Amino acid sequence: MDNFEVLRHMPIFGNLPEDQLRVLAECARQKSVRPGRLVFEDMERSPGLYLVVWGSVKIFKSSPEGKEQTIFVFGPGELFCLTAFVDEYTPANATALEDTRILYFPSEVMEGVAMREPSLVFGLLKALSRRLKEAMVLIESLSLKEIPQRLAAFLSHALESGGQGDTVELRFSQRELAKIIGATPETLSRVLRKLGDEGILSVSGRTIRILDRAALRAAASGEQAAA
Repeated sequence: MDNFEVLRHMPIFGNLPEDQLRVLAECARQKSVRPGRLVFEDMERSPGLYLVVWGSVKIFKSSPEGKEQTIFVFGPGELFCLTAFVDEYTPANATALEDTRILYFPSEVMEGVAMREPSLVFGLLKALSRRLKEAMVLIESLSLKEIPQRLAAFLSHALESGGQGDTVELRFSQRELAKIIGATPETLSRVLRKLGDEGILSVSGRTIRILDRAALRAAASGEQAAA
């Protein structure tokens, strides 16, 4: 599928006229990334935005000792590295979690189209607002909540935003989920097992089925001890 056809099927570009879609399509560069390979490194010069065509990309920070904190995970149709509008250096690391295809757009081209098409501006504002909310939730979770609360809050948010009934389909491994909530894989396994024993959820690979939403919300708010 060529760039124009890819963009035509992405919701964020759905209201753009054909001529502006072609402007973006002509400047975009496609790249395939294997699982575990970096898209870019922290503070790398990369004055542009990225779009996930398929697959998934995680954004993370790492310490000199090698400890990682996952900040966002992006899937098909999502733009990332929106900071390119204000800074030509990337603010974190980005790596593919699975076989992934991305598109890269120079920020000045994206900005030029946005100035002509308000629908793209609103799309970008919505994306930025969603990222801000997710970042605030992450900060609150890591600084104020215990690990069981963090997991319950993550799953509650995934249910609200995923639209898949009572099931959360992870796009990444449980090891990556542990990094997102700031836990070790062993601790995550214990908490999942505890919530399962309490009848709150069941786990099968990357599929987590919520059996008791009210109890999950209570665990997220810290109204009950989940571990």
